[in-house]
Amino acid sequence: MVAGVVRCQFGTRVRRRCYEAGVSGFPRVDRHGLQLLQVTTSLRNRKLNRQIPAEWRRPLASKEKYKHMSKQTSQNDGQVVRSEKPTSVELTIYQGGDAVVHETRSVDLPEGKVTIQLEGLPASFVEDSFEVSDVSGPGAFKLGPDSFQPANLSSQALLAKAVGHKITLLEQTAQGLIRTTGTLRFVLGNQLVIEDANGIQVLPTPPKFELESIPDGLSATPALSLEPTTAKSGVYLLNSMYETGGLSWAPRYAVFYDDKTGLVTKLRCRVKLTNNTGANYDDAVMKLLAAHNTSRSGGRGRGARSAGLEMASAAPMAASFSAEAYSDNAEVGSVGEQKIYILPDKLSIKNGETKRPYLVVARDVPVKAELYVPAAYGYQLRAAKEDDQKLPVFVRLRLRNDAESNLGSALPGGEVAVFQPDSTGKYQKTDPQLYIGAVAKGEAFKLELSTPSSDVKASRRLVSFHQDPEEKEPETPVTPEGGLDETHEVMVEGGGFEGGVRAPSFGMRPAVQGGPGVGTPGEHARRRQEVAEGAGKKAKKEPKPRFRQEQREITVYNFKDRDVQVQVQETLPHGFSWLDKTHELVADSENSGVFTVDVPAGKSVTVGYGIRWKIN
Repeated sequence: MVAGVVRCQFGTRVRRRCYEAGVSGFPRVDRHGLQLLQVTTSLRNRKLNRQIPAEWRRPLASKEKYKHMSKQTSQNDGQVVRSEKPTSVELTIYQGGDAVVHETRSVDLPEGKVTIQLEGLPASFVEDSFEVSDVSGPGAFKLGPDSFQPANLSSQALLAKAVGHKITLLEQTAQGLIRTTGTLRFVLGNQLVIEDANGIQVLPTPPKFELESIPDGLSATPALSLEPTTAKSGVYLLNSMYETGGLSWAPRYAVFYDDKTGLVTKLRCRVKLTNNTGANYDDAVMKLLAAHNTSRSGGRGRGARSAGLEMASAAPMAASFSAEAYSDNAEVGSVGEQKIYILPDKLSIKNGETKRPYLVVARDVPVKAELYVPAAYGYQLRAAKEDDQKLPVFVRLRLRNDAESNLGSALPGGEVAVFQPDSTGKYQKTDPQLYIGAVAKGEAFKLELSTPSSDVKASRRLVSFHQDPEEKEPETPVTPEGGLDETHEVMVEGGGFEGGVRAPSFGMRPAVQGGPGVGTPGEHARRRQEVAEGAGKKAKKEPKPRFRQEQREITVYNFKDRDVQVQVQETLPHGFSWLDKTHELVADSENSGVFTVDVPAGKSVTVGYGIRWKIN
């Protein structure tokens, strides 16, 4: 028996000869895309070796020599090891911004320097975000440079990389499918130069062709190339993290409220998960962080497992779901000051897909419903009429997020839809677009329903009012220049008028004694300044206080067949004082408060009060 290693090209011709000659063993592929056949021949099969060209033969050397040759070749040629997808994935998804992907890949590496091509990255991969967390394997692993390569797999790229390799061109004709197989030598625009047994052929590029494998360096998805150096060959586990756009989550609540029992019979929170990354994720651990990733940094961490929620049996009108019909509630932890929600089960989500896993499911949550009339900032004076258009009375649901209320887990802020049962017990959506903020464990919260009650209404009117009139300013006579009014008469002496006969002054100044400054412009200016300064020193008269007083009425109408309690919110003027009131006001602030009004079934109740306040 003669043992040897035959190094031969892919192809049915050589393989058929090997099998016909009694070659045993299964072909293996080396880094050049060539087959290594472990050949066992007898003396009668030595003819096979003569049929195989001498340049294809390699005598079987010792294992040490062969390993040395492989090692040297890998170091010199830069062997590429492709990793098509990770073995495990963990996604941390934010409510806004890029998600963080933690993944583990298993790669079988030779000793020495090697290139690892990580494929299957998302199209929205953030190029400068890749980090290696840790590596475990049989020997030391020294990281080298890495490089990012966008998706580059195309027909032209395949042909360019296939030069020197076997290719089969497929051409569909009227006579059938024609296959042309040979070695691709050149790509000349839209023409291919093929070498086969018949020589060289120049053929147009067909729409279909076959290659033995995808050449190294091509990927249908973005790829990252690492260039590490290993101390020993073997399987290494590579843990890494990077960021990608295209992943988002948004919580949406469904609240099933029965006003007759005073219970939220079912409270569900589902998460809308959307994947537009360009990649598929299989069996991924999902962590949902209630924050925005605006700085391209990922958060990791798992808080202590929250206590499970024990669900009570459904109310008679509730839908017939059992507690086992839903997935477990998500675990809740903290990352800094933010909450993180870890879904209990791994999830697979394809590119372009949206999934809605459950985050929280609770039953029979006690609720306090409040009917309330919103505050008004003004009243209109009018007479009361039975058919007047009435004001809406809204509904507010008050809940508490604790274990006694069958809750007790931090809730993310999100949209809320409220459902209520009809007369047959079927739940109908009554408020589709509400919103609640994030609710801490143990915190009270409320739902302000946007749809008012159809059976409870209210009206406001101004019964009477009185307001002090404005005080009129007294008229002041006009004083001309010189300080005397126009009707003042002066005595003019001399000039032949004996006894000081009176005559109209017509605005003239009284006679004065002579002096050096009399009648000069400077003297006139001095006198005008004295008059102006004297007027400024006069004290302004304080206005008399003015008040307004009003008599107001709020009437609440109850058209239900049961009694109701309504909170009437009221805004009052600053600095007011009571004149009278029929109900007590519980003050919220200096000028606002609430009247609590009990209204019997089918009746109406009026709240009246009088107030007085200063208006100037």
